Amino acid sequence: MKKYIFTLLMAAMSTMAVAQNCEIQLMVAPVEQGEEVTDGFNEMLMTRLTNVLTQKGIAADPSYNQFFITGKFTHFYKETLPGPPMQTAMHSMLTLYIGDAVNQQVYATESFEVRGVGNSLERALLNAMTQLNGKNQKVEALIEKGKKKILNYYDNNYPALLKKAQSAAALNEYGEALYYLVAIPECCKGYAEAYSLMDQLFTEKLTREGIQLIQLAQAVYYADPSPKGAAKAMQYLSMIDPSSPAQSQAAELAQEIKKNTKSDYDFENRQKYNDAIALEKYRIEAARAVGVAWGNGQKQKTTNLMFVR
Repeated sequence: MKKYIFTLLMAAMSTMAVAQNCEIQLMVAPVEQGEEVTDGFNEMLMTRLTNVLTQKGIAADPSYNQFFITGKFTHFYKETLPGPPMQTAMHSMLTLYIGDAVNQQVYATESFEVRGVGNSLERALLNAMTQLNGKNQKVEALIEKGKKKILNYYDNNYPALLKKAQSAAALNEYGEALYYLVAIPECCKGYAEAYSLMDQLFTEKLTREGIQLIQLAQAVYYADPSPKGAAKAMQYLSMIDPSSPAQSQAAELAQEIKKNTKSDYDFENRQKYNDAIALEKYRIEAARAVGVAWGNGQKQKTTNLMFVR
């Protein structure tokens, strides 16, 4: 059954890949090079970049990712205009970069001359950003060039990513392992292998965690087979993922607890994913969430964009 589900899903995903743009992921990084800008403007610029990239079929957010987009400002001039009301005029160059934070490479760059007027420098910059949109040809060219380089990276390097995932899993670092795998786009050469390995490692992770939770539940309940001990044991069992291979053993223990304590816990009703295809899709999203969570934890440790000049 599992092989059948896997084959069915892969066929469906292949069809989708032909019909849709191949989605890649980009970290939207704040402006840290060049002229200093305010936190408020940084947030606005990151939101605008996220919206533009989303329109172009790219999953973009501040979450840690190997590939990034960021900007740098070079101010030509800024001056205060007499009022009332007093205003600030600015003329600046915004340079956008798409690159690889791990290997410290810039894949694509484009510069935009921007002018704006406002009641503060931040407002002047905000007003100058109206040209930064998905219809701007220079923005489109930047995105397409960066996207092509990133897809080429995965086509050439997916075997190394698979090995990194296997090495991490051997050390029980399943979050790291899944991070490497879920990043590989569907349209790249190694996606089928990455998906298969992701399914295998996610199952191992769920099995390991499920068994540990069952052991905790057993220890609590056998030490105190009262309704109080049963309630605590059932809390551990409720933490087991619905798709975990340990679910059947957990259900058996839950039945034993219910029988002996006359508990009205309805353990079976927790299983919301009875449909096999829905369950498999849930596993994909859950595995992706685990990988993304690991990546977010690495952001402060590994993100260094000082090489962007």
